[in-house]
Amino acid sequence: MSILNLRGLGVIGILLALASLPASSQEAETRILGIHLAMSPELSLYDQHINQEILDALLLNARRLPDVAPCELSRPYQIDYVFGDFAVTLRHFSPDMLVKCLRGVIRYVLHEDIAEVDFLAARALQARLAREYLTLDAKNPQRADRVAERMALLSIYRKHSPLHQLLSVDANAIAMLSFDEFSLWLERNRKAGRFTFRGPKRLLEALDLPVPDPMVLQPITSLASPRMPAGVLAVNSEPVGIAALIALFLGHDETLSIDEKAKRRFACNQNEPSKLGDSYDAIASASCRTYDHFGDIWFTMPLRRAESASYSEFCRQVLELSRDEDIATVARFSPDGSKGLYVLVPPACKATD
Repeated sequence: MSILNLRGLGVIGILLALASLPASSQEAETRILGIHLAMSPELSLYDQHINQEILDALLLNARRLPDVAPCELSRPYQIDYVFGDFAVTLRHFSPDMLVKCLRGVIRYVLHEDIAEVDFLAARALQARLAREYLTLDAKNPQRADRVAERMALLSIYRKHSPLHQLLSVDANAIAMLSFDEFSLWLERNRKAGRFTFRGPKRLLEALDLPVPDPMVLQPITSLASPRMPAGVLAVNSEPVGIAALIALFLGHDETLSIDEKAKRRFACNQNEPSKLGDSYDAIASASCRTYDHFGDIWFTMPLRRAESASYSEFCRQVLELSRDEDIATVARFSPDGSKGLYVLVPPACKATD
């Protein structure tokens, strides 16, 4: 399950580089401690992900420790995603106090007993966040797009592949994890020495932590996932208000920008509806965004069916849209070209094919 990390340290490397910038003498100094957890060989990625989500929420509880409390503890915004990465940010005016606080965080990760009440609160938080993300909300119509997008990707990735496992984790799966199961998982990882810490060389030395050799590539868990062959797939996302969806795999470069003309027409990453034109009157509305799903970048376009449109006409126009010249232009940005293009249609479309 491991490959060499050719992208460096991912989120941790970027954040730690930012944290090493000097602060003025009048400002509180900031230190970011990167934490990486190697994969537990006794678990599936599905179960590992659930445990990691709860551990991520628990990290903020370290602020209650007496030697961490003097510092401001928070989680940094993650720029990149590497499976098993965590990070905490600490702020204080005194560099010596920052080191003391960081030692407290390290002790919390490696040795501190986790109280069941804290576990239950962290589990409830992560379950609530997952439920909010994956449950429809009339006040937030974009949530329907995200729900349909997840359903589409679950149809695209082959079952049991790493990303199919991660996308399958929902609020119910998180809520079913018991305190005993989590405690056993955490203790196994501690005893096996699977936690490592990352930061600037001077910081690691001050914390008496090993300094990784920059010439040695660090192993990471591979999330490379086989997909179904490109083309038309069936997905039943109409109950969430999305009748069809066009998805295009864009690779792994999150800085990639698609064609400007297509971006304007499809209103990518904006709140405006896409401007499809009169020839697509069976499509009530379309929206577009590019998003990073665990390192895989996707261009997605959820489509709503006009109430007066028949399925046969709607399906025809969806397929026609998938061959639109602007979609073809976007496909040129995919490392897989047309082999990265998927059209997700309702079962009624397949029935009338």
